[in-house]
Amino acid sequence: LSDAHDTARGSALGKWPSIYLELAKYRLSSLVVFTTSAGYAMAGPPFDLAVLAPTLVGTFLASASASCLNQIYERDRDGRMRRTMRRPLPAGHMSVPHALAFALGSGTAGVGLLAACANPLTAALGLANIALYAAVYTPLKVRSHRNTEVGAIVGALPPLMGWTAATNSACGLEPLALGACLFLWQMPHFYALAWLYRADYAAGGYKMLPLYDPTGERTASHCLAYALALSALPVATSVAGVTSSMFAVESIAFNGALVLLAARFRERASQGRARALFLYSLIQLPVMLVLLVFHGERLQGGGARESDNGARALPAVERLRDAGRELCAHERIAKAGAGGAAPTACPIVLGEAASSESALQHLPTARGPAAE
Repeated sequence: LSDAHDTARGSALGKWPSIYLELAKYRLSSLVVFTTSAGYAMAGPPFDLAVLAPTLVGTFLASASASCLNQIYERDRDGRMRRTMRRPLPAGHMSVPHALAFALGSGTAGVGLLAACANPLTAALGLANIALYAAVYTPLKVRSHRNTEVGAIVGALPPLMGWTAATNSACGLEPLALGACLFLWQMPHFYALAWLYRADYAAGGYKMLPLYDPTGERTASHCLAYALALSALPVATSVAGVTSSMFAVESIAFNGALVLLAARFRERASQGRARALFLYSLIQLPVMLVLLVFHGERLQGGGARESDNGARALPAVERLRDAGRELCAHERIAKAGAGGAAPTACPIVLGEAASSESALQHLPTARGPAAE
């Protein structure tokens, strides 16, 4: 009997980690951590692990807290939906007081860690994100289909938290670009998801756009509009000097595919086309964020934070860029035509060089003592 009791007790203890992970929505929270790391990297070198690591852990804990509070509030509705009925609370695997203790504990630990190891601004954003998700977005889901836009604001804050952890400032075009990227990406992603599970959302009593759109035309039109807006972002960041022009060139491929899938969904709303758009968006976001950081001017040294360690972070990036130049079609054509002795002929590089030369020519000429 003792052995059987010990076995049962060990089995019960072993289930708790998976239950806590479910309460934390660990897949979503892991994506939040990834976007936070992109925001930190966007600020450029040096990369201080003593700041970055606790920032990522604190962000995960804050996200876990918000997700748990969301599930406490929605536990009855989750029990009506096939997609969510197996979550810990509707399935009866955990009591509400226990879940609330987990939410408060992880939230307090996460915000405290951000305040102690990053800065008060990042901690304030983490606290604001918990409040916005749990106290605004969650109740709004049963009141207005505009909850998707509010939820997208919540998702746009973590990369900003990464930026503020690195710079202790929320100002600049870079955090604006990061936030815009996440906000715009979430719209086709979640509209496609809402279309896929519209029957489930109806059973749960949620106000989602597809429930007011039986043909799918409005939902698909929103997906296409936001996909087009997201496709314009790399051009805007290149023009603004946040990234190099190659980001805009490379984005033609991965953003073009998103627009194509959204257009096909707009042409005929179906489960298959909505699923294709949703699944591709999961690939498109990390690709776009990695390239946004990789082509960021701060990673190239322009505006990077001053530190003796800063120079050590750049050679690997430069080697990757050199390898990219070797693959550039314009470079290869020019070198073949001139026996390999021609200067760079890539129109992106030439355009940036011409822009820099023009700017230098318009600078006022300094007057020395001899000119007086």
